Amino acid sequence: MVLPCLFFILVDQYIPIGWNIILSLQEWDGFKKLKWVYFKNYINFFQDSDSLKALYHSVLLGFISTVFAILLGLIVAFMIYKLRKSEGSFLRLVFFTPIMLPTAIVGLLFTFVFNSDMGILNQLLRAVGAGSMATAWLENKGTAMICIAIVSGWKLFGVTMMLGYTAIQNIPSSLIESSYLDGAGYLKQIRYIILPLIKPTIQLAAIFSLTTAFRTYDLVWAMTMGGPGNLTTTVPIEMIKRSFVYNEFGYSAATGCILTVVVLIFIFITNKLLGGESYEY
Repeated sequence: MVLPCLFFILVDQYIPIGWNIILSLQEWDGFKKLKWVYFKNYINFFQDSDSLKALYHSVLLGFISTVFAILLGLIVAFMIYKLRKSEGSFLRLVFFTPIMLPTAIVGLLFTFVFNSDMGILNQLLRAVGAGSMATAWLENKGTAMICIAIVSGWKLFGVTMMLGYTAIQNIPSSLIESSYLDGAGYLKQIRYIILPLIKPTIQLAAIFSLTTAFRTYDLVWAMTMGGPGNLTTTVPIEMIKRSFVYNEFGYSAATGCILTVVVLIFIFITNKLLGGESYEY
């Protein structure tokens, strides 16, 4: 049973990774013979302003989306934990629904929310007398990527909520009860008992949100198609454009390798900050 599994992992994971690394060191348009250029594709990436801008957008998207998903997910988990079982079950289903929706559909729905003319957000701002704040949210440099990142975080926060709620449920009730008898309110219980004990779960949720946000393609494409211009172009969109518009498959492979390294760096930083590898009750 082990050998078939190892064979599947080899074919499904390691061979494609190895081929991508080899291709990143070559120049290939999909038709002509492969030409070894070694690290030229990597050098060109760091000399190309569009590629660097796409990397910046991906980092911004990954960071904001992850922070938003973790904070919102934990807040909702803490709130649901204090509710009755029937109410909590219903709300968990409601808040978990966004992750089950097709990403493209979510993107299209939020284009109507952020629409500059008839968007719900601008209409709401005008209704409460804050019409001066209304803007073209998905067309302005200062707001476009932030809006997309918030939508991405909104779609992902249900995972953090579910994981966080489950982790809280696993904390021995005796710890919570004894702290209550000592005069600790719920906020103090969260700070001194719950958060330290669910750090490994927060770490897992953060890594999941981070990796998902970094490889986001369909959400960005559905909301802005990477535009206007390259205002919201992320690395996955840049890779597809380089591959299938310019036939620069080697350059695209190098871009993928660079993105992988960046994601690994962020995962390492996340692990160091949370430090939730082990814990004791």
